[in-house]
Amino acid sequence: MPTLPREQSEPVQLHQARQMAESFGTNTQRYDQARPGYPDGLVARIVAGSPGPDVLDVGCGTGIAARQFQAAGCVVLGVEPDARMAGFAQACGLQAEVATFEAWEPAGRVFDTLIAAQSWHWVDPVAGAVKAAQVLRPNGRLAIFGHV
Repeated sequence: MPTLPREQSEPVQLHQARQMAESFGTNTQRYDQARPGYPDGLVARIVAGSPGPDVLDVGCGTGIAARQFQAAGCVVLGVEPDARMAGFAQACGLQAEVATFEAWEPAGRVFDTLIAAQSWHWVDPVAGAVKAAQVLRPNGRLAIFGHV
């Protein structure tokens, strides 16, 4: 029996799929309402393991995780490539800067904890790891988490 040739394709590198990544901002209110928050126990455990209150939220989106960390007593800065998502986060009282994490300029700022809630797959794995190491204080924490 003849077999059809199998198509070989390169796997999509999500950190390079900017159009897909920024499609979530088309309806920020719906996105914010539909995306679930994170377990309070997870947030508490990350906060308890942090050497201090300063948190950088990479790919903060509308600020779902950032608001939870802010409510837990943290000072949160979000970095978000989609200006619409960052604007929603700002309207919710969060500080958010518009940039991809790889291109973002920390301007000498360092953080106790860097979180990436359902977003690290949008970050270049090599450049992101280097930048995370640069912006974390000694003994700082990197917390990458998401929904299953």
